[in-house]
Parts: sequence; C-alpha cells; structure tokens
Amino acid sequence: MRVLLINQYYYPDIAATAQLCQDWAEDLVRLGHEVTVLAGTARYRLPHRGEQAEPGAGPELPRRALHGGVRIVRVPVLGGGGRSAAGRLVRRAGGYASFLGGALAALLTVERPDVVVALSTPPMVAALGLAAQRRHGAGFVYWVQDVYPELLVALGVLRPTSPVTRALAALARALYRRADRVIALDEAMAERLVAAGAPPARVRVIDHFCDTREIRPQPAAANPLRQRLGLGDQFLICYAGNHGRCHDFDTVLAALAQQAAAGDTALHWLFVGDGEQRQRLVAGVPAALRGVVHLLPPQARAELPAVLSAGSVGLVTLKAELAGLVAPSKLYGLLSAGCPIVYVGPRRGRIPELLATEAVGVALDNGDAAGLLQALHRLRADAPARAAMAARARTLAVTRYDRSRCTAAHAALLAEVVGERAARPHP
Repeated sequence: MRVLLINQYYYPDIAATAQLCQDWAEDLVRLGHEVTVLAGTARYRLPHRGEQAEPGAGPELPRRALHGGVRIVRVPVLGGGGRSAAGRLVRRAGGYASFLGGALAALLTVERPDVVVALSTPPMVAALGLAAQRRHGAGFVYWVQDVYPELLVALGVLRPTSPVTRALAALARALYRRADRVIALDEAMAERLVAAGAPPARVRVIDHFCDTREIRPQPAAANPLRQRLGLGDQFLICYAGNHGRCHDFDTVLAALAQQAAAGDTALHWLFVGDGEQRQRLVAGVPAALRGVVHLLPPQARAELPAVLSAGSVGLVTLKAELAGLVAPSKLYGLLSAGCPIVYVGPRRGRIPELLATEAVGVALDNGDAAGLLQALHRLRADAPARAAMAARARTLAVTRYDRSRCTAAHAALLAEVVGERAARPHP
C-alpha cells in the first residue's frame, strides 16, 4: 500500500504533530507499506527555546530526505515580517500560504498513492487531500486534530457569522463529505464532527498513542531532570507541552496565588514548553513561589522520557468551552510514564471519561482552584494511592494506548479504504 501523508511539519521538528506523524509513518513502513510525507522546509518549534521558530530563519531542512524508511518531500516555506505580534502573524500566514501553494504543485509530481492522509492543522491543509484524491483517484482520510472553524469561534478569534467562519465551515463540510474516512480522537470529537456534517458511518475514533518502550516510569531518585533541578523527592506537579490558548491557565494561576497566600511551599511545579500563554504564566508566578515553580523551554525528544516521568503527578488542562474540539495528547505519554493524572477541564472527552472509570488520577472543574490545591495535597499525603494510580496508568498505556496498537488500527483503516476504492467500478 502506497501512503501519502500531508502535514506542514515533520521530523526533525519537535512540534506535537511532527513527532506524532513520524511515529505513525515509520510504523507503517515497518508494517510493509510505502510512505511518503509531504511537508515544509521550515521548523515550527525548536528544542531548548522559549519561542516558536521563525519560518525562513536559519538553515532550511533538505527538500528530499529518507528517514526511518519514510520518503520526505519538502516544499519551500517563506518567512518575513517583524518581531511584533503582528509580525509573527505575518510570518505564520506567509509560511502557511507558501506551503499550501508549494504542496499543491508537488502533488503533481509525487508517485501516485493508494491513499492520502491529511491532518487538520492548519485548517486548510486538509484541502490538499481533496486535491490529491481528485488528481490521483486515491482514497482520502482526514485525520482531525482540532475541529475548525468551531475552535476559532470558541476561542474568540472569529465571529460565528463572519465571512471567514462561513467559508471555513463550508470547506469543513466538503472535507467531511468527500473524505473516505474521518478520524476523531475521542467520542466527544466524533459527536462534534457528525454535528458539523460528517457522515456518521465514515467517522472512526482512534486515540493518539504513546511509545511504551521509549517512555517508562523512573524513580524520582533516578530522574535526571529532577537531579538537574535539585528536586530530590519533592512532590512535583509537571505540566509538559503547549502553553496555548486552548489550555486553562486561569485555574492554575489562581491555585498558585492561593498557595502563595497560604505560605505553602510543599507543592513544587514544573512547566515545560512554550505557547501564547507562556509569558502570562511566567508573569503570574507569585514572588513567594519562585523557589518552587520551575520553568523550562521546549526540550528535545530525547529528553521526553525524563520530562514525563519527572512529576509526582502530571497536569493536563483544557478550557471549558472546548470539549470535543480539542483532545490533549499529553494524556498518553503521562500514562506510559506511570504518572497519575490531574485534569482541569470540561467533563466530556477522553481524559475525564477515563478518569471516571479508571483509578489513574483526579478531575477538577474549570475555575476550582481551591479544589485543585486540595486534590494535590491529598495526593501528596497518600503515597500508596499514588503508587496504585501509577501502576494502573502504566498498564493502560501498555494494553490500550501503546503506539504499535494504535498505528496498527490506522493501518487497518487505510487498508479498508484502499479495498473499498479497488472494489468500485472504474468510470
């Protein structure tokens, strides 16, 4: 089976979708399939930096490469613009537009695939999947990461009735209806997609995954990141990943303020990553807690096992209005690291539903800062309960969310699409 994957970012970038796509593509190769990835030459995120990479800045990635058996075809991505917020927006839009144009041209030259997979981030990239479907007569699978334009409306970026919103909604409906399959990340997202026009029979739920061989539990005393920060066996809440608009930092900052007001230094916090709310988080750390709140920029993938296993618990947050529009992928790596989950967010979606049925952590409502602190202190005081949660988390990662299981589910879905296409009468 010849598979073409379209996403603006890919290895060696460390953006979440770049790492996800690398694992997915290399696993398909190991299963005997031919995989080509169509991506851009620019980087989105660099390790050990507290900001996003600038399109066009520094050496570009090579136009052609072979890594892990995957053929990588990259198209030039342009930069430009200043360092202001407006300048960053111009750079991002310019890079996005140049990728779309270059990728559309590249579709004319790539070997005919049997099936094309396109991700939803940024939203119009998946339209390339429709172009490839028409050009090559290939199957088309739309792998939804975030639901557009509903997400932009919920975040206040777009008005519900604006021309841009209407245009994106029309594009989304076309993608849902023309795609042979639409992959959702959990049942809440599947419901949103059906409500937006996706045929229910074509929607499939496949979770994101974790590599349980790469990410394993580590004792606190053996964790190199804890050693580097001088944390010893302190109770540590770890938030690792995007500090973007989708995540609830209001509740976290309120909890930090209450902790400082109580003179409480028993809880240590570690925030690893970057995003639009990063500066707000840094500025909001109370002076009294600067010795117990640790802030690190994005780390290289090689550091991921140490980061995810550093926490006594792992923190995941999501804004209340985003249920079904986003599915935080932090869950799976934390489970693999045997790290109990502390979740702040809406009660719909994979994480709250898992926590309601499996003893792997606790769920709090948005805005419940006092409840968050109380839950953390309870977990700190009950080491046996944490150990039981950690063991159950690791078991779930291995038996339900391991990388090999989930990528095999993807491969089966792609084969199903190819088989259906082959069975249709040719015009």
